[in-house]
Amino acid sequence: MFKGRSDEIEKLNKFYEGDNADVAIISGQIGIGKTALLKEFFGGKEGIFFEAYETTSKHQFELLSRVMGSDSILDADGFCSEITKRASETKQLIIIDQYPHIAKADSDFDKKLHEYITGEWKNLPVKLVLCSDAFMLVDKYIKGKKALWKDAISLDLMLQPLGFYDSCQFFGDASPKEAAYLYGITGGIPYNLVRVAALLGVEDAPELGLKPVEAEDKAKEITKKLFFDKETKLGINPEAVMATELRELAYYNHMLTTLAKGINRVNQISAEVEKPKDVVVPYLNSLMAVGVCKKDTAITEITNRKKTRYSIVNLSTLFWYKVVVPNYDDYISGNMDALWDRALEVMDEYMKDVFIKICAEYLKDRSDKNMLPFTVEEIGNWWVNDDETGTTDGFDLVSLGKCEGNPATIFAQCYYVNEPIEVAQLKSLIEKTKQLHRHGDAFYIVFANAGFHENAITISSAIKNIMLITLDEMR
Repeated sequence: MFKGRSDEIEKLNKFYEGDNADVAIISGQIGIGKTALLKEFFGGKEGIFFEAYETTSKHQFELLSRVMGSDSILDADGFCSEITKRASETKQLIIIDQYPHIAKADSDFDKKLHEYITGEWKNLPVKLVLCSDAFMLVDKYIKGKKALWKDAISLDLMLQPLGFYDSCQFFGDASPKEAAYLYGITGGIPYNLVRVAALLGVEDAPELGLKPVEAEDKAKEITKKLFFDKETKLGINPEAVMATELRELAYYNHMLTTLAKGINRVNQISAEVEKPKDVVVPYLNSLMAVGVCKKDTAITEITNRKKTRYSIVNLSTLFWYKVVVPNYDDYISGNMDALWDRALEVMDEYMKDVFIKICAEYLKDRSDKNMLPFTVEEIGNWWVNDDETGTTDGFDLVSLGKCEGNPATIFAQCYYVNEPIEVAQLKSLIEKTKQLHRHGDAFYIVFANAGFHENAITISSAIKNIMLITLDEMR
C-alpha cells in the first residue's frame, strides 16, 4: 500500500537519469517508509536490491552473493567486477538497505565499493543507493566528516513523516475531525498509517492479519490497538525507536514527558528533571540529532536566545509522552479504558498541536498552488515570554511572504475548540499583531475546527485582509 511521496519519487527519478555513476543516501527513522519507497522506485529497473543483515562479513557475502544469483560466494572484488560487467551492458541500480551493517562488518568492502564508484564506475551507468534508519550510524559511516562517502553523495534524502493530506489517503471516508485525530496519533508514519488503514477496512489496505474495527467509536478502538495494548504493540513505540540510537533512556524519557506537558524552555526543563542546564542542553542536542525534538525560535527574532524553546517533532511521539507515559501504571496493567479516559482529559490540548500543524501545511499547500492572495516563504511562530509566570503568549503561526511582489506578514490563530469562534477572538488576533513589527502588508487568518459564529462572519467581511477557514474546508 504505497501512497504519497511524489516529491521523493521525482527526486529519485532525476537521480536515476544520466549514464554516469551517482550515489544517493536515503535515511529516516524506523517505520518512515524507506524500504517501501525504494521498492516502488526499484520496480522495473535492472540491478539488485539487497537488505543487509546485522551479521559477520562472511555471512554478509553469502547473502549478497545469493541476491546476485551467483553460484559461488563473491568477495568484494568479485561483487564489484560483476557490477562492472553488467553496467557495460545496461544501467544498474544498486540499492543496499541498512548499509551500516555491511560497513561495520567489513570496512574493506566499504572502501572497495567507494573506490569503484569514484573510479572504475565513474563513467558507467551505476546508480548506488545506500539506506539506513540509524541516524548515528549514517553519520559515522556515510555522511560524517570522517566517512568515505561524504564527498561522493549527489542526493541526500532524509524521509520525513507524511503530511496531513497524504495521510488522509489511508483514512478512507473518515470525517475531517476523525482524519485530524488519526493523523495526530499516527504521526504521519507510514508503518502506523498502513495499520490504521487495515483497521478501518480501507479497500486497498493490506490485511496484516487485522480485522477491521466495527465499534461505534473507531478512534478509541484504533488508539487502543495502536498504543494502549502492550501485548500486541501494533504501532511504533517511540521508546523502541530511540533505543536504537541513544543510551540512558531514563533522562530522555523524563525530558520528553516534560516537553509533552508544555514545559519547553531550558531553565524550566532543568528544574523539572533536576539537572543543571549544562547537562540538559547536550541531552536536548542528542534528541535533535535523531529527529525526536526540535528547537523553536520566534520567526522574526531567530538570534534572540531568550526566545528559544523546544518541542517534540512527531505528533505520535507527543501522544505517547502526553498520554501513555504519565499513566504508565494503567498501561502495564492493561487498563485500556482508563488510559482512554486520561487521553480524553488532555485531548483538546493535544489536538490543538495537531491542528496547528495541519494549518501550517494548509497554508504551504495553498500557497504552492497559488490559491491565496499572498505567497508563503517561511512559516513559524512568534511569542513573548512572561518570566513571572513562566508562560508564553503569541501567535500559533506567523508566515513571511509576498503579496504582489511586496513583503507580507501573515498572522494566524488556530482554534481547536467545541464552540464556533466569536468576534472577540478575531479582534484579539488583530490587536495582538501590534506587538510584532510587521513586514509589508498584514493578513489575518483564523482557523477553527468548529466553524464561526454568524457575527464573526459578518464582521470579518468588513475587515481588510482577514480569512476565516474551517477544518471541513481544509479536508
